[in-house]
Amino acid sequence: MQRRQFIIQGSAGLSALALPALGQAQSRPVEGKQYLRLGTPLSGTAAAGEVLEFFSYTCPHCHAFEPHLHQWLGRKPAKVQFRRVPLIINPIAKVTQKVYYALEAMGQLEPLHAKVFSAVQADLSKFQNLEGATAELVKLGVDGTRFKQMAESFGVQSKCQQANSLAPALGNHGVPTLVVNGRWVTSPSIAQGYPEVLATLDHLLTLPRA
Repeated sequence: MQRRQFIIQGSAGLSALALPALGQAQSRPVEGKQYLRLGTPLSGTAAAGEVLEFFSYTCPHCHAFEPHLHQWLGRKPAKVQFRRVPLIINPIAKVTQKVYYALEAMGQLEPLHAKVFSAVQADLSKFQNLEGATAELVKLGVDGTRFKQMAESFGVQSKCQQANSLAPALGNHGVPTLVVNGRWVTSPSIAQGYPEVLATLDHLLTLPRA
C-alpha cells in the first residue's frame, strides 16, 4: 500500500513569519483567515481539549516553528492535551518517524526532541537509514542497541501506522500544521505569522466543541 506523501508548505511569506503582523495580532482570529475548518473532522479528541501538531524532523519550517511552539506549551491550559504526529513527507522522514516513536517508547523523547531536530536539520544524509540514525543518536547519549530494538518493534510500527492513518485528513495542508479539537486547522502559513498562529491556538481552544 502506497503511503500518501506530503509537501512541505513554503509560501512566499514564510521567511517573514517571525515578524508579527500587528493588525492581525490585535484582532480576534477569523475562520477562513487565521484558521480553517478541517474537511474531515478527527475523532477521539480529548474532552478537555486537544492540539495535534503534524510535523516532520526533516522539515525546516517545522524546525523554525519549534521554539515558538515550545513557548506556547509552557503556558497552555493544563487540561489541554498536546500531541505531536510525525508525518512522512519524504523518504528520510520515514526513518525519522521511527526515531520519534522509538525515543518516545524509551522515555527519552522530551529531553532529546530539540537535539534530534537540530541534528536532522544539520545533515539529513545521516538519517537516510536506521543505521545512520542510530549512530547519530548514540552521539546524543542514546543506547544504540536498545534504540534499534524499539525502532523495529511492533509497538513503534503500530504508532507509525496510526500517524499515517491521520495524514489524509489534512488534505492539501502541509507541515507544520496544527489541528485543534479535531475540527479546526491552522499553521504559521495560514495565520501568517508565529505570534498569530499561537494566538489562534488560544482562540480555537475557547470555541464550542459541538
